[in-house]
Amino acid sequence: MNLEPDWVDEPTAAQQLMLSAGTLRNMRTQGRLEPGKHFVYATGVACGPVHYDMSAIRAMQRERTIAAVKANAERRAATAKKRRATIESYSEAQA
Repeated sequence: MNLEPDWVDEPTAAQQLMLSAGTLRNMRTQGRLEPGKHFVYATGVACGPVHYDMSAIRAMQRERTIAAVKANAERRAATAKKRRATIESYSEAQA
């Protein structure tokens, strides 16, 4: 089993993740990718080429996907519960 990170350059990372290089840069600048964990500057300088750890990014994508699906399910359940609570029902016993 290979425990070494799978570091690839930006064009390769974008291709493998099926994202544009611009999206990867946005993820980096927005803090969604952590320096040293998800990406490194290959030359150690901020203006240098960037390499990405594909296994770390894929793990982050899995975690964020699971969290997003759970949050969506919770929102849908809360909305359904609220709708059920607003439905009026009448029976002869109330008359």
